[in-house]
Amino acid sequence: MVVVAADEDTALAVDVVPGQAGEAPLFVPMLDRALDRVAVDEAVGDKAFDGDELRCEVLERDVNPNIPLKANRDPERWAFDAEGYRERNRVERLFAKVKQFRRVATRYEKLKGTYLGLLHLVLGFISLRRRTNVNTP
Repeated sequence: MVVVAADEDTALAVDVVPGQAGEAPLFVPMLDRALDRVAVDEAVGDKAFDGDELRCEVLERDVNPNIPLKANRDPERWAFDAEGYRERNRVERLFAKVKQFRRVATRYEKLKGTYLGLLHLVLGFISLRRRTNVNTP
């Protein structure tokens, strides 16, 4: 599961990849889907997304790639903001909320379309729960 999230309650784009496939090739298309909806200043990913080509494509979209460098990379080539990277935990909290729904966590659905539909439903519940709790006196 690949998710572009604004915070721990708001997913902007979601997709599913097979377990053996890497998520890095989906980074830019998912970013493009998010950019169609909102303005994005910074894209935060883990070390799996560290690569010159990916970083350049993100920069072409006027988005700052805040991705930690792999151990074998030159630290002077790309900037990394550790303070901003700490905000990545908000996305991890969204994953934790999604996995509270057992059917998503165990992935009973075998078809991508069915599982993706379930993810959209669960993310809608999470977003709706936030909106109803905020407005409660």
